[in-house]
Amino acid sequence: MNRGDDNSLGERLPKDREFIERYLRGERLPWGLALKKGVRSVLFDPWLTVLKYLDGPIGFKLRQLYYARRFRYMGDGVLIDPGATVMGPENISMNRLSYLARRGCLVATEGYIRIGKRSHIGSWVLGHGGVEIGNYVGAGNSSILSATDSHRGGYRMAGPMIPMEQRNVKKAKVVIEDDAFIGHFSTIMPGVTIGEGAIVSPNSLVVGDVEPWTVVKGSPAIAFSRRKKVRFPPPD
Repeated sequence: MNRGDDNSLGERLPKDREFIERYLRGERLPWGLALKKGVRSVLFDPWLTVLKYLDGPIGFKLRQLYYARRFRYMGDGVLIDPGATVMGPENISMNRLSYLARRGCLVATEGYIRIGKRSHIGSWVLGHGGVEIGNYVGAGNSSILSATDSHRGGYRMAGPMIPMEQRNVKKAKVVIEDDAFIGHFSTIMPGVTIGEGAIVSPNSLVVGDVEPWTVVKGSPAIAFSRRKKVRFPPPD
């Protein structure tokens, strides 16, 4: 299932960025482009919808076969739940026996996302500035952001429906190291490193680095205890 080494992944603008910007400025899009996109949608979208939501062993196997050809790298035994969302699969790597849960959403139309072995991801992961998730990581129903709009300099913050010259998008790599755990409804902001074995308690906002084997909570999150190091050797 390997599509090559993913160590040299870089940021890449979406193919249709120029046309998107023209649309946001109120310009008409070329008929040829609209026709091309429309025909492709009619031919492929119904099948992709079935692929996304089909449950049971057949659904899991079909998603394995499909994303093995679309991901930058996909290890053996990767599972993708029905309903999980993947955008920009060519910039995504998932190592062996990792699991993208039903509520998981990987967005890498720009930048990249790398997920290690035996990790369980049920979060919204925005890879525009680069996201690196290690081995044995749990992240459920949270937000991992490597890009966000900033108001600095008098820019707008309404998101993708604003032309780029009116936005100030901060992009910075997020790193979540081995054995870390991200609690439900937490948010990891751009540029943050979550150290090995660290725990982010539910409903926390993390704006700075978290030391290894430290437990943090709150908004903004602060350290309040430590956990013992994992005593088991890697299973593979």
